[in-house]
Amino acid sequence: ALALQAIDTAGIALRPERQYEWNEFARPGATRADFVITMDESVQNMTPRWVGQPDTALWAYPDLVGGATGEEDPLKAANAMLMSLRRRLEILASLPMRDPDRAALRFDVRDLAHLH
Repeated sequence: ALALQAIDTAGIALRPERQYEWNEFARPGATRADFVITMDESVQNMTPRWVGQPDTALWAYPDLVGGATGEEDPLKAANAMLMSLRRRLEILASLPMRDPDRAALRFDVRDLAHLH
């Protein structure tokens, strides 16, 4: 609910779409991903083997519901998290995905975890 409030506050329109289980992307014939980005450290070791073995990154965020943000106002924490994720995604979208130096790209995506 906090995430939805933050998205609404930011003026981002959500299109109602069905939720996907990550196992759908691990099945033979599934769409191949270039990167899989996990946002919760506790589930990182539970992820399936992805089709094509894409690069992975962890962009861990604190638990909003559990109050792990250190922020007294949960909505303020959710808004800050949304803005942080937005910055990371904007930078990710600007990276040269077809760069022949795949290792450099992998490090760039993983380094975005340290951006606040």
